[in-house]
Amino acid sequence: MVFALASATFSQQALAQSPQEITAIDALRTQDVRLAAIADQMLSANDALCRDHMPITGMILHSRDQYGGADTGNAFAGGDLAVSTTVPGSPAAEVLRDNDAIIAIGSELVADLEPEEDAPLRDAGFDALARQPADAPVNLRIARDGETMQISVPGSSGCRALVEIRARNNLAARSNGRVIQVNYGLAEDADDEQLAIIFAHEMAHLVLEHRRRLSSAGVDKGFFGEFGRNQKYNRQVEVEADRMSVHLLANAGYDPAIAPAFWRSELGGRLGGGLLKISATYPPPESRAQIMEREIADYLGAGAAPSWPGHMLPRRDEEF
Repeated sequence: MVFALASATFSQQALAQSPQEITAIDALRTQDVRLAAIADQMLSANDALCRDHMPITGMILHSRDQYGGADTGNAFAGGDLAVSTTVPGSPAAEVLRDNDAIIAIGSELVADLEPEEDAPLRDAGFDALARQPADAPVNLRIARDGETMQISVPGSSGCRALVEIRARNNLAARSNGRVIQVNYGLAEDADDEQLAIIFAHEMAHLVLEHRRRLSSAGVDKGFFGEFGRNQKYNRQVEVEADRMSVHLLANAGYDPAIAPAFWRSELGGRLGGGLLKISATYPPPESRAQIMEREIADYLGAGAAPSWPGHMLPRRDEEF
């Protein structure tokens, strides 16, 4: 499928688990920075639409246990949780360096963090970061070149989401309501505008709280998600996410018309599956383009922002 539903469940995977996965840290880091820059902009610009918030700093974390037995060089010389890199021009870029080890986030020691089952330490570090006040600087204790120091990282409030490149070569992206992943292969093939469109769709699932709503309704996402009641609601949330995505794009400074154009592009056609992949969950690419065009015409006029999609937000409190 093109985009996994917000109700999908998945575990974080080590980067060196199969020949199909990308293991080069530098290659992943390049795409992580691209995605993080787009995500930070969109999460901040749409903060008012979300009910869960976090500080947006431009800091990208990773942990040793994400890499299995792969050689990570000196990436974790100071500790098991570290700064992978930072978004250029972000507050974090002013005060942090690649490979700075994170010793404490606020008052929480990294050594005391307990990841959920099958999740890496990085996820627990993200949760600690997200628990910090969204509208105040983030206080960190770091280790750098054998020295420990206190660092204060300015931040701005944004929607809460852990965003990452997933180390797989195929064309896919997914969200589970908390984590948004874009596969390496998809990010590599997409230009920045296309990557923003892909991210906006996944973020729309988060804004509309689709995972919680589908789970509460007992909707199946697996094989049986293609049939009957499951198919009806799985398709409904995909359409809702497409419609919401144009508002998220407009608020972040993009022309929302790029979204329907994407589904008429070569990459959009490949993501739509063409003759190789047919799913009852997703409308065909041309139908998705037309749905977005109607949303823009009805609610965004010439694409002006800011947009408040008040006709869609109440659905978060509706049952399927």
